[in-house]
Amino acid sequence: MSNKRYDNINIPLDIDEAIEKGVSKALKENNKNHKRNNLPKIAAASLVGILTLGALNPALASKIPFVGNVFEAIEKNIYFPGNYSQYSTAINETAYSNGIGVTLSEVVCDGQSLYITYVVENEKPFKHTSWGNGKKLDMDQLIIEEAYNKVSFSDDELDSTGFAGLEGKFIDEYTFVGVQKYKMNEIKEEIPDEFTFKTKLKVIENYAINEDDKDDVTWGTWAFNIPVKVNKELRNIINLENVENDFVKVNSISITPFDMIIKNSYKKGTWDEYRMTVFDDKGKKLEQSESTADNDNKGDKTYLQSPKDSKNIRVVIEKPKYKELKSQPGTYEEIGSDVVLDEVINLKK
Repeated sequence: MSNKRYDNINIPLDIDEAIEKGVSKALKENNKNHKRNNLPKIAAASLVGILTLGALNPALASKIPFVGNVFEAIEKNIYFPGNYSQYSTAINETAYSNGIGVTLSEVVCDGQSLYITYVVENEKPFKHTSWGNGKKLDMDQLIIEEAYNKVSFSDDELDSTGFAGLEGKFIDEYTFVGVQKYKMNEIKEEIPDEFTFKTKLKVIENYAINEDDKDDVTWGTWAFNIPVKVNKELRNIINLENVENDFVKVNSISITPFDMIIKNSYKKGTWDEYRMTVFDDKGKKLEQSESTADNDNKGDKTYLQSPKDSKNIRVVIEKPKYKELKSQPGTYEEIGSDVVLDEVINLKK
């Protein structure tokens, strides 16, 4: 990688405080593992080197590459915010191709989804890092296209649909950090406590916001083979028996600290004739990322924001009513809806 990308990094005024926090965090982690006096020599030497560079020559500090916890940097500002860093495991494996380095930084797996953070570093500046008015882009600017993604215990490919590309932010014009979510609930096999995740990226696309600009596309090969430990204690599955009527049945709810999946089946009509809204126990509407149909279109799975510490949720399912516009045949306008289910569901079963 070129050294030019480090010349323009602005080191914050509180770098000493940040490093101090890093040292403190490393020591705490070692204390958890009962290795109070065994801070790895390489890590210790690196920290001393950073402190020395910062103290003796602040200009040299500007050449220190971006190092940090990616989940901590982005977890509060992504579509489904959460304390991902609390449960993450470090990976830090890097592959280089055509002037771009891709690092798989951390991983979290709750048995429902697999979350992996990426650091993408370009030898040359990315073309599109702002809206054109000086405001930085803050999510989903890098599209990654995979040749494959696999898990060692199944032949099924993981589903990464729902959010197009890496959700994250630019640290500077050379560096993007983000997270990719892979849904695992469609895998037929039982998910083991540990497995290997394999992926190979073939395209990194920095797409243009303005229509007059062209996307910045890089082809290459970035291949990874990483171990994953599953924290199954993070997932709570509630199978429901009596939440139903003549129109719909709510079959199950699966909750983690990061998201929630509600599975429904419909007795009259198909899944796309209905609309579901969910509220936590404080009346806050939960964000929804997507809803996917079952094979026969008589049921769906809806992915929603986690209700976190809520004791219950309120599920409202409506059937919208439409009329055709006389001025535009084939175009319909919603004129209201019928509520077919309004139910408070206890989550502490």
